Amino acid sequence: MATERILFIIPPYFNVDDYRADNRSSVLPPFTIPYGILSLHAYLADRCSVSPEIDILDLNLPLRQAVTEGDTDRILSRFDELVAERVRTFRPTLAGISALFNVSFRYLQDIARVIQAQLPSTLIVAGGGLPSAAFREVLELCPDIDAICKGEGEIPLRDLVDAGDKSVLLNEHPSWITREGVAAGKIPSHTFVQDLDDIPMLDYGTVDLDDYNARSIDKRYSDEKKREMAVHTSRGCPFLCVFCSNPALHGRQVRAMSVERVAAEVRRMKERWGLTVLLIEDDHFFFDKSRAKAVLRVLAQLQVRIEFPNGVAVYAIDEEIAELFSRAGVSTVALAVESGSDYVLNKIIKKPLKIGLVKDKVEMLRRHGVQSHVFIVLGLPGEMPEHRRQTLDLLLDVGFDWAHIFCAIPIFGSRLHEICVEQGYIRESNFLDHVNTKSVIRAPGVDPEQIEDTAYQMNLSVNFVHNYNLASGNYETAIKYFRNVAAKYPEHAFAHQALARAYGGVGEQDLAARATRRFEHIVASDPWWHEQAVRHGLLADYEAGRGVSNAL
Repeated sequence: MATERILFIIPPYFNVDDYRADNRSSVLPPFTIPYGILSLHAYLADRCSVSPEIDILDLNLPLRQAVTEGDTDRILSRFDELVAERVRTFRPTLAGISALFNVSFRYLQDIARVIQAQLPSTLIVAGGGLPSAAFREVLELCPDIDAICKGEGEIPLRDLVDAGDKSVLLNEHPSWITREGVAAGKIPSHTFVQDLDDIPMLDYGTVDLDDYNARSIDKRYSDEKKREMAVHTSRGCPFLCVFCSNPALHGRQVRAMSVERVAAEVRRMKERWGLTVLLIEDDHFFFDKSRAKAVLRVLAQLQVRIEFPNGVAVYAIDEEIAELFSRAGVSTVALAVESGSDYVLNKIIKKPLKIGLVKDKVEMLRRHGVQSHVFIVLGLPGEMPEHRRQTLDLLLDVGFDWAHIFCAIPIFGSRLHEICVEQGYIRESNFLDHVNTKSVIRAPGVDPEQIEDTAYQMNLSVNFVHNYNLASGNYETAIKYFRNVAAKYPEHAFAHQALARAYGGVGEQDLAARATRRFEHIVASDPWWHEQAVRHGLLADYEAGRGVSNAL
């Protein structure tokens, strides 16, 4: 059997046009290790009859470079050149395009077109959350893609690589879908790896880890040398939060690595690749609380710093968990709160959380030295202005270390997408606008322009004007967070203004004065930032020497 040559391509998961247009609310997304593809690589290398040769092209990396350098004018043609060059040199027999979210839709056909033009014999398939949930749309709009995999790809791709007649396999396998299959009414189904220990350990050396070393959400360590690596110790989630597409990709029955496997995997990361920061990216780490405790206990022996950047279930936190977090080296968790309204949580999102629990949990974590970030989603159909006001009140009352405030996106595979399509809630837009800084939903209680503005103003108010660490006198922590923002976005007036207050708090008057001058220069030269400063009361209070106050 000839050796298969598989080229995996990851299309951009953010919209380059936002950076060309100088969209104020646009932020670069976190660049994460392509964990799913590394998992496929490990499985195929071990389980195929003949281990395939594999190459990976992540187009987010050149796009990030172009945005950082302000040189995005030719980026689309640059993508074509990169794909064509890689196809010419690697000569893939099979190309797999891996896409998670709606915003990547734009790039699918362009990538497939270039592959097909360079090497027509290449079989082109797609997988991941987007193609898996939107297989009909992808096959209709992307004529150069031959087939799509439903859900996780380890077993379906192994079966495809080993197949004598790939056309027959694609038409007969339950997890593959082609145009012929769609025409015949076929509905693809999942083929999961039931025991995640069956997937061999990942080869992180397949990618340049330096390209994925800034995912950490705890900015107190931004200046330190580190090696971040991610692990998914489980797959699946039993809940059906309206905005989430996870169950469509991984199913509702949670499957997990054994505790021993987690320990072995992390120990190997540390010994072979110098891991210092472990990012646990499970969708529901606490699906089995006893297992979660056991995992934290073994991780405590490995002496690495740990973060949970994907959202932790608030209800699962108690004194024992908070203590185990601390002993395991967990410095920061992102809490999946989503809204400050019980009505939105229970009636719209369908999330088993009571707002009254949140503050106690955050204070519990804080007593054990664990920071709390929070995820908030605004603009769900049926969410009213009073619910958003409740969310702001919650954020100001609880005092999270940082709030990540997003606009709701109707992700393919989520219940929200189904609702929006059925009710006609998605305003006229293309998939490029399906990013979490933009609202594309027009529904009862939801005006998209107002939602975008509210999300951004809430961010300015909670994270800068009324920042918890600044208000609590935790100036060193505040300085590190604001310096991180100012470094990424040098024209962010509020970051400089908050930085000035933090420097003043630790007696660094020269640095405070420098940050103040920078703030004053920006608001004097940029009408948009001047308007925001007026809106949040910064200018009047600042000139009067009183600091800042109320905003929204």
